[in-house]
Amino acid sequence: MIISRRHKFIFIHVPKTAGSTISAYLAREFGPWDMQLGSWKDSLDNGASANWLALIAIFCHLSPLRIAKTLVRKGNVDSLAGAALSRRFAGKLADHSGAREIEAFDPSAWKQYFKFCFVRNPFERAVSLYNWHYRKSETRPSFSQMLRLIEEGAAKRERINWESWPLYTHNDEIVVDFVGRQERLSDDLRLICDRLGLPFDDRFLTRAKANPTRPDICSYYKPGDRERVERLFGPEIEHFKYRFPD
Repeated sequence: MIISRRHKFIFIHVPKTAGSTISAYLAREFGPWDMQLGSWKDSLDNGASANWLALIAIFCHLSPLRIAKTLVRKGNVDSLAGAALSRRFAGKLADHSGAREIEAFDPSAWKQYFKFCFVRNPFERAVSLYNWHYRKSETRPSFSQMLRLIEEGAAKRERINWESWPLYTHNDEIVVDFVGRQERLSDDLRLICDRLGLPFDDRFLTRAKANPTRPDICSYYKPGDRERVERLFGPEIEHFKYRFPD
């Protein structure tokens, strides 16, 4: 999630829609008081650096011992930015804060800034979510079981960050100025950069967190799973005319 004071935009990071890639690209153009929550490692790896807001958060919200250990181990403070900003804005904003939280945090910015997000085919996004959420688990439920956990309301207990449509809508109405699609990431991000007066160079559009081997989406789906995804992501599927991939 980004609120850019310099370039007057708000980026809502919908989970598993290339949000880290987008954040890593935009962070290269940050001003001193631009705020980013999440995706700091990817941003720093892509040439960004901790700005004044991040540095102040580091020295105000992290212990001197932690700072010292990081300085000794890595030689810089950039890697502390994500942790410090998360503490600075804890209880107010988070990596995947939605429209209502951001508007409540800064009504003026929400009213005046250019607001955008990206979406992805929910049938594919559900598989990506599954592989990412259980990437470090020694044992994992099946894909079908994860969908049932979400449908039964156990997602919060399992910390499955699955929601998308509610992040950029209110009363089922889209409240951002532009919705890009991961399926045409480069073209849509170019349009956004043109709108904001930012340079665009897809050489720096690194696919952060991307799976190096594209999974066979259909192989994850068992009887009843397509219907579950349709129920869970119905408004998004209908609005953007998404279909199950062949």
